Amino acid sequence: MKEVIYDWLGLNEWLFRALYAFNFPYLDEVWKGLSYGYSYWVAAVIALGISIRYLKTRHAAPERQFEIMSELMVVLLIGLSLVWCCVYTFQNITLYPRPWALYPDLVPAQDPLLWHEGLPASAAAISMLVAGMFWRYAKGAHRVALFAYVALGCLLSVMSGVNWPVEVVAGAILGFISVRFAHWYYRYGRKLVGRTSDCKY
Repeated sequence: MKEVIYDWLGLNEWLFRALYAFNFPYLDEVWKGLSYGYSYWVAAVIALGISIRYLKTRHAAPERQFEIMSELMVVLLIGLSLVWCCVYTFQNITLYPRPWALYPDLVPAQDPLLWHEGLPASAAAISMLVAGMFWRYAKGAHRVALFAYVALGCLLSVMSGVNWPVEVVAGAILGFISVRFAHWYYRYGRKLVGRTSDCKY
Protein backbone atom coordinates (compact mmCIF):
# COMPACT_ATOMS: atom_id res chain seq x y z
CA MET A 1 0.00 0.00 0.00
CA LYS A 2 2.80 2.40 0.87
CA GLU A 3 4.58 1.78 -2.43
CA VAL A 4 1.38 2.25 -4.44
CA ILE A 5 -0.02 5.33 -2.70
CA TYR A 6 2.79 7.17 -0.98
CA ASP A 7 6.02 6.59 -2.91
CA TRP A 8 5.40 8.48 -6.15
CA LEU A 9 9.10 8.96 -7.02
CA GLY A 10 9.68 10.68 -3.70
CA LEU A 11 7.41 13.60 -4.60
CA ASN A 12 5.03 13.02 -1.70
CA GLU A 13 7.79 13.13 0.90
CA TRP A 14 9.46 16.09 -0.83
CA LEU A 15 6.23 18.10 -0.75
CA PHE A 16 5.70 17.18 2.87
CA ARG A 17 9.19 18.32 3.83
CA ALA A 18 8.73 21.57 1.86
CA LEU A 19 5.38 22.43 3.49
CA TYR A 20 6.39 21.23 6.94
CA ALA A 21 9.36 23.60 6.79
CA PHE A 22 6.82 26.41 7.38
CA ASN A 23 5.77 24.86 10.68
CA PHE A 24 5.83 27.61 13.31
CA PRO A 25 5.82 27.44 17.11
CA TYR A 26 2.52 26.38 18.62
CA LEU A 27 1.13 25.41 15.21
CA ASP A 28 0.09 22.04 16.61
CA GLU A 29 -2.00 23.70 19.31
CA VAL A 30 -3.44 26.16 16.78
CA TRP A 31 -4.42 23.33 14.42
CA LYS A 32 -5.98 21.34 17.25
CA GLY A 33 -8.33 24.26 17.80
CA LEU A 34 -8.95 25.16 14.16
CA SER A 35 -9.49 21.55 13.16
CA TYR A 36 -12.90 21.59 14.86
CA GLY A 37 -13.94 23.88 12.01
CA TYR A 38 -12.88 21.14 9.61
CA SER A 39 -14.33 18.18 11.49
CA TYR A 40 -17.72 16.52 11.42
CA TRP A 41 -18.89 19.04 14.01
CA VAL A 42 -19.03 21.72 11.32
CA ALA A 43 -21.67 19.70 9.45
CA ALA A 44 -23.78 19.45 12.61
CA VAL A 45 -23.50 23.21 13.17
CA ILE A 46 -24.55 23.94 9.56
CA ALA A 47 -27.52 21.56 9.82
CA LEU A 48 -28.55 23.20 13.11
CA GLY A 49 -28.22 26.66 11.54
CA ILE A 50 -30.40 25.71 8.57
CA SER A 51 -33.02 24.19 10.89
CA ILE A 52 -33.15 27.29 13.10
CA ARG A 53 -33.36 29.50 10.03
CA TYR A 54 -36.30 27.45 8.75
CA LEU A 55 -38.14 27.67 12.08
CA LYS A 56 -37.69 31.44 12.20
CA THR A 57 -38.77 32.14 8.62
CA ARG A 58 -41.24 29.35 7.84
CA HIS A 59 -44.24 31.72 7.89
CA ALA A 60 -42.70 34.58 5.92
CA ALA A 61 -39.88 33.26 3.71
CA PRO A 62 -40.45 33.01 -0.05
CA GLU A 63 -40.62 29.63 -1.73
CA ARG A 64 -37.17 30.09 -3.30
CA GLN A 65 -35.57 30.42 0.12
CA PHE A 66 -37.16 27.18 1.27
CA GLU A 67 -35.89 25.51 -1.88
CA ILE A 68 -32.35 26.64 -1.17
CA MET A 69 -32.51 25.50 2.44
CA SER A 70 -33.89 22.10 1.49
CA GLU A 71 -31.21 21.65 -1.17
CA LEU A 72 -28.45 22.59 1.28
CA MET A 73 -29.78 20.14 3.86
CA VAL A 74 -30.09 17.27 1.37
CA VAL A 75 -26.63 17.92 -0.10
CA LEU A 76 -25.15 18.13 3.39
CA LEU A 77 -26.68 14.86 4.55
CA ILE A 78 -25.87 12.85 1.42
CA GLY A 79 -22.41 14.35 0.95
CA LEU A 80 -21.50 13.92 4.61
CA SER A 81 -22.65 10.30 4.54
CA LEU A 82 -20.38 9.55 1.58
CA VAL A 83 -17.43 11.36 3.15
CA TRP A 84 -17.88 9.60 6.48
CA CYS A 85 -18.16 6.13 4.97
CA CYS A 86 -15.14 6.61 2.67
CA VAL A 87 -12.94 8.22 5.32
CA TYR A 88 -13.79 5.61 7.94
CA THR A 89 -13.25 2.71 5.54
CA PHE A 90 -10.09 3.83 3.76
CA GLN A 91 -8.34 5.33 6.78
CA ASN A 92 -8.47 1.94 8.48
CA ILE A 93 -6.63 0.51 5.47
CA THR A 94 -4.12 3.33 4.88
CA LEU A 95 -3.40 4.53 8.43
CA TYR A 96 0.33 3.96 8.01
CA PRO A 97 2.96 5.09 7.23
CA ARG A 98 2.57 8.27 9.25
CA PRO A 99 4.85 11.29 8.85
CA TRP A 100 5.78 11.08 12.53
CA ALA A 101 6.64 7.38 12.12
CA LEU A 102 9.14 8.04 9.31
CA TYR A 103 10.46 11.34 10.69
CA PRO A 104 10.33 11.04 14.50
CA ASP A 105 12.94 13.77 14.92
CA LEU A 106 11.10 16.13 12.59
CA VAL A 107 7.40 15.73 13.29
CA PRO A 108 5.98 16.18 16.79
CA ALA A 109 3.81 13.28 17.91
CA GLN A 110 0.48 14.85 18.82
CA ASP A 111 -1.91 13.49 21.43
CA PRO A 112 -4.22 11.75 21.13
CA LEU A 113 -2.97 9.37 18.46
CA LEU A 114 -6.28 9.76 16.60
CA TRP A 115 -4.99 13.09 15.28
CA HIS A 116 -2.73 11.19 12.90
CA GLU A 117 -4.91 10.28 9.96
CA GLY A 118 -4.61 8.04 6.95
CA LEU A 119 -5.89 8.52 3.43
CA PRO A 120 -8.11 10.45 2.70
CA ALA A 121 -7.67 13.47 4.99
CA SER A 122 -10.96 14.34 6.67
CA ALA A 123 -10.23 18.09 6.96
CA ALA A 124 -9.78 18.45 3.21
CA ALA A 125 -12.88 16.35 2.51
CA ILE A 126 -15.13 18.25 4.91
CA SER A 127 -13.92 21.68 3.80
CA MET A 128 -14.41 20.81 0.12
CA LEU A 129 -17.89 19.50 0.91
CA VAL A 130 -18.86 22.69 2.76
CA ALA A 131 -17.40 24.96 0.07
CA GLY A 132 -19.13 22.97 -2.67
CA MET A 133 -22.48 23.29 -0.90
CA PHE A 134 -22.39 27.08 -0.79
CA TRP A 135 -20.32 27.80 -3.91
CA ARG A 136 -23.23 28.35 -6.31
CA TYR A 137 -24.86 30.79 -3.92
CA ALA A 138 -21.66 32.69 -3.11
CA LYS A 139 -20.25 35.62 -5.07
CA GLY A 140 -17.14 37.77 -4.95
CA ALA A 141 -15.70 37.97 -1.44
CA HIS A 142 -17.75 35.01 -0.25
CA ARG A 143 -16.16 32.76 -2.87
CA VAL A 144 -12.74 34.03 -1.89
CA ALA A 145 -13.56 33.16 1.74
CA LEU A 146 -14.68 29.65 0.78
CA PHE A 147 -11.50 29.11 -1.25
CA ALA A 148 -9.37 30.37 1.66
CA TYR A 149 -11.25 28.05 4.03
CA VAL A 150 -10.39 25.01 1.93
CA ALA A 151 -6.80 26.06 1.21
CA LEU A 152 -6.05 26.89 4.84
CA GLY A 153 -7.30 23.52 6.07
CA CYS A 154 -5.32 21.62 3.44
CA LEU A 155 -2.09 23.49 4.11
CA LEU A 156 -2.27 23.45 7.90
CA SER A 157 -2.99 19.72 8.05
CA VAL A 158 0.31 19.11 6.22
CA MET A 159 2.30 21.84 7.95
CA SER A 160 1.31 20.45 11.36
CA GLY A 161 2.49 16.97 10.40
CA VAL A 162 -0.94 15.33 10.59
CA ASN A 163 -1.25 14.43 6.89
CA TRP A 164 0.82 13.66 3.84
CA PRO A 165 0.13 15.77 0.74
CA VAL A 166 -1.34 12.74 -1.04
CA GLU A 167 -3.85 12.33 1.80
CA VAL A 168 -4.94 15.94 1.47
CA VAL A 169 -5.34 15.60 -2.30
CA ALA A 170 -7.39 12.43 -1.82
CA GLY A 171 -9.57 14.16 0.77
CA ALA A 172 -10.22 17.13 -1.51
CA ILE A 173 -11.16 14.82 -4.38
CA LEU A 174 -13.47 12.85 -2.09
CA GLY A 175 -15.21 16.02 -0.91
CA PHE A 176 -15.65 17.26 -4.48
CA ILE A 177 -17.08 13.93 -5.68
CA SER A 178 -19.41 13.72 -2.68
CA VAL A 179 -20.90 17.18 -3.15
CA ARG A 180 -21.28 16.67 -6.89
CA PHE A 181 -23.07 13.35 -6.33
CA ALA A 182 -25.31 14.93 -3.70
CA HIS A 183 -26.30 17.75 -6.07
CA TRP A 184 -27.00 15.24 -8.82
CA TYR A 185 -29.11 13.09 -6.49
CA TYR A 186 -31.10 16.13 -5.35
CA ARG A 187 -31.91 17.12 -8.95
CA TYR A 188 -32.73 13.52 -9.85
CA GLY A 189 -35.04 13.20 -6.85
CA ARG A 190 -36.92 16.38 -7.77
CA LYS A 191 -37.38 15.20 -11.35
CA LEU A 192 -38.56 11.79 -10.16
CA VAL A 193 -41.07 13.32 -7.75
CA GLY A 194 -42.28 15.68 -10.48
CA ARG A 195 -42.85 12.81 -12.89
CA THR A 196 -44.65 10.81 -10.22
CA SER A 197 -46.98 13.69 -9.37
CA ASP A 198 -47.86 14.08 -13.06
CA CYS A 199 -48.92 10.44 -13.36
CA LYS A 200 -52.63 9.78 -13.50
CA TYR A 201 -53.94 6.79 -11.59
